[in-house]
Amino acid sequence: MALVDPNFEQHRQTWAGFTRLIKYALAIIILILIGLAIFTL
Repeated sequence: MALVDPNFEQHRQTWAGFTRLIKYALAIIILILIGLAIFTL
Protein backbone atom coordinates (compact mmCIF):
# COMPACT_ATOMS: atom_id res chain seq x y z
CA MET A 1 0.00 0.00 0.00
CA ALA A 2 1.95 2.99 -1.31
CA LEU A 3 -0.61 5.63 -0.37
CA VAL A 4 -0.90 5.93 3.42
CA ASP A 5 -3.80 7.82 4.96
CA PRO A 6 -2.62 10.19 7.74
CA ASN A 7 -5.56 9.04 9.86
CA PHE A 8 -4.99 5.36 9.07
CA GLU A 9 -3.21 4.61 12.36
CA GLN A 10 -5.91 6.36 14.38
CA HIS A 11 -8.66 4.48 12.53
CA ARG A 12 -6.80 1.20 13.06
CA GLN A 13 -6.55 1.83 16.82
CA THR A 14 -10.24 2.80 16.97
CA TRP A 15 -11.16 -0.37 15.07
CA ALA A 16 -8.96 -2.49 17.38
CA GLY A 17 -10.71 -1.02 20.43
CA PHE A 18 -14.09 -1.58 18.80
CA THR A 19 -13.40 -5.25 18.02
CA ARG A 20 -12.06 -5.73 21.56
CA LEU A 21 -15.30 -4.28 22.93
CA ILE A 22 -17.31 -6.67 20.74
CA LYS A 23 -15.26 -9.64 22.00
CA TYR A 24 -15.92 -8.65 25.63
CA ALA A 25 -19.64 -8.17 24.91
CA LEU A 26 -19.87 -11.59 23.23
CA ALA A 27 -18.02 -13.24 26.12
CA ILE A 28 -20.42 -11.67 28.65
CA ILE A 29 -23.48 -12.73 26.62
CA ILE A 30 -22.17 -16.30 26.32
CA LEU A 31 -21.50 -16.46 30.07
CA ILE A 32 -25.04 -15.21 30.77
CA LEU A 33 -26.51 -17.82 28.41
CA ILE A 34 -24.47 -20.59 30.04
CA GLY A 35 -25.56 -19.40 33.48
CA LEU A 36 -29.21 -19.39 32.43
CA ALA A 37 -28.86 -22.86 30.93
CA ILE A 38 -27.33 -24.20 34.16
CA PHE A 39 -29.95 -22.60 36.41
CA THR A 40 -32.92 -23.68 34.28
CA LEU A 41 -31.85 -27.31 33.97
